[in-house]
Amino acid sequence: MNPRDPNLRRVIDELANALQVAVLIAEHLELASSATAQDAIALSRNLKRATDAIQKLRVERGVE
Repeated sequence: MNPRDPNLRRVIDELANALQVAVLIAEHLELASSATAQDAIALSRNLKRATDAIQKLRVERGVE
């Protein structure tokens, strides 16, 4: 797939935006609930890894 393909850009943007919202929710859960703090921490860290990977792909593929 061409790195400048508008469909690729749209999908990457949509994934990044959705994951960024999920990161914010996970961080809120981490602060709000001590009962599930470990799960929220793990969720937040892994969602952050996913968004970082997508951002890296954006830069590498020139889809900014």
